[in-house]
Amino acid sequence: MTIVKFKTRNARIKANVQFLALSAILLLLFNCGSYLASIGANAQVENTIGSGTFSSTQGSCKCVVFRLDDVNSNFLTKVQLNIMDQFISQNQSISLGLIMHRIDPTSTVVEKVKEGKQKGLFELDLHGWDHVDYSQLSKEEQLGTLQQASDKMNTIFGQRSQIFIPPYNKFNGDTIGVLQSIGVRIFSSDTSADKNPYFIANGMNEGRSNMILYHLPAMTSFKNDNGNGTWIKVPIQTILNDVDDSVNRYGYAVVLLHPQNFAKMENKIFVDTVDENEIKDLSLLISQIKSEHLKITTFANVVGLQISTSPHVQLAPEFSGTAAIVLVASILLIVGFSVVRKNNLVRHRI
Repeated sequence: MTIVKFKTRNARIKANVQFLALSAILLLLFNCGSYLASIGANAQVENTIGSGTFSSTQGSCKCVVFRLDDVNSNFLTKVQLNIMDQFISQNQSISLGLIMHRIDPTSTVVEKVKEGKQKGLFELDLHGWDHVDYSQLSKEEQLGTLQQASDKMNTIFGQRSQIFIPPYNKFNGDTIGVLQSIGVRIFSSDTSADKNPYFIANGMNEGRSNMILYHLPAMTSFKNDNGNGTWIKVPIQTILNDVDDSVNRYGYAVVLLHPQNFAKMENKIFVDTVDENEIKDLSLLISQIKSEHLKITTFANVVGLQISTSPHVQLAPEFSGTAAIVLVASILLIVGFSVVRKNNLVRHRI
């Protein structure tokens, strides 16, 4: 009788241990499944970021983005500072294309960029690691240099940019292919080079809310590069007409500026002296755009993206407190039941 009771008790213990072990395993599987589901949800959110803007935007954006290319610490610095001051003094936004290899953290240019960024006026864009033709680089070189540029921007300014402006406005399929890997969501070349469909800020983008990369090219310029080191001035009225045409067609316009446009030339070479007449024309252009009730803004605001200031890119969601407790409890249960089972087996042998 004692042997029968012992066997019955041992069978019950064994069954309980198996049941509890199975429960612990199920808890573990549930916890892992929830974690993987949250990763999928995060990826879905990442792919549709800004989609709320498409459905909530009423009518045309009626806005203008000023894009200043070739921002760096080594070239026409006084001119660059003067251009930025024009926007700060008028409390207007500007999007800055930074050549990150040429950005010195201790330079006056960086100080000015930080000032405008702190005021919420300056948007920081990647303009390459070096100012080179990206269509001539391999895919690996493009990805590597853009990652370098993103890392350095994060180190100096505490954020990674979601906007890329290709140097010389040149790019290829590999360029487009690597941008998602570094978190770029907005691409700005110019209308002569970029033949992809452009983003339209007219409140009718619900069907395009899953776009991975938004194309917002430069549509007019303060001066046009003549290709031989000289620039051709575009009349202010022509720029305003181009802006009106672009706003009517796309809901926004992008005006391209370069530091060279506002520097004096001596012996056919640009010198770091501000051309006051050009600066006055820039100030006039800003005032004229404002007088037409057009909002001067940034790329991210046109599209509706939130620029992250986190120094880290979150590749996967963190465990919540409840999930962590369940995980730890599951592991302890399995370990504990393994010990119990081992002890019972030892007692059975004895």
